[in-house]
Amino acid sequence: MKFQAVIFDMDGVLIDSEPFWKQAGIDVFDQIGIAVSQQEMQALTGMPAAGIIKTVYQRYQQMPVPVEEMVKRMNDCAISMILENKPLMPNVPETLEKLTALGCKLAVASASPRYLLEQITERCGIARYFQYLSSATELDYNKPHPQVYLHAAHQLEIDPQACLGIEDSVLGMTAVKAASMHCAVIPARMERNDPRWSLADYKLEQLTQIPKLFA
Repeated sequence: MKFQAVIFDMDGVLIDSEPFWKQAGIDVFDQIGIAVSQQEMQALTGMPAAGIIKTVYQRYQQMPVPVEEMVKRMNDCAISMILENKPLMPNVPETLEKLTALGCKLAVASASPRYLLEQITERCGIARYFQYLSSATELDYNKPHPQVYLHAAHQLEIDPQACLGIEDSVLGMTAVKAASMHCAVIPARMERNDPRWSLADYKLEQLTQIPKLFA
């Protein structure tokens, strides 16, 4: 078999949650008097909540609320919207079913907290497909560091070089490649021509193309 495991990013790959994270950032900053634009939040895609908050505080030279408290507010706001909407990406169950039928081990490697990973996979009916959920919030480093992907591979007992990582952000792609894994990216339509995607092994348009990489 070409790959023994496929490790998925969650936000923007399995669930269309990026709009909710962006809106949560705009909302929580607005509540403390910092007007962050949609464009600014777009530029921070793939960055964990703490990184977003520190970047915005630095840019506006303000820190009215401690970073840890803002992380909690942003997580709570986004998670509430995500769980309410259950925005599963198209063709997720079918793709996971095909990969499972190919004898492939599956995991998630995400910057999101574990309770969100567990609740989303449960509520969207896809929890049974994953052997492990790797959350960078429980580790020393977040993406673009490879630790969250290496941890997932270790838990699956698969050599990183036999793993395929699926990402939608440049930060995430960097983490996958730093973990010595093969990488497939599924960029948002507006970002598809970014030359940085050349670092990836495969550039796909949709999830249904992943099982075809095993041919």
